[in-house]
Amino acid sequence: MKDETRIRSAAGRKVLADPRTHRYYLCLNDSENEKFLTMFEQSGMKNKAEFIFARIFG
Repeated sequence: MKDETRIRSAAGRKVLADPRTHRYYLCLNDSENEKFLTMFEQSGMKNKAEFIFARIFG
C-alpha cells in the first residue's frame, strides 16, 4: 500500500514522508561490546540507534 493512499485514523503513528526502511545488522565480540557501551554511556544519549546514527553521520 502506498503512503499517499493510506488513510490515517486518530490512533496510531503518523506516516513519515521519508520513512527509514533500510536496516543493518552487525555482531560484536565481548570487548567490542564493552567499548561500544562505554562510548554510548559517555555520550549521554538515551537511544542507541540515535547514538550510532550520530557517530556515523554526525
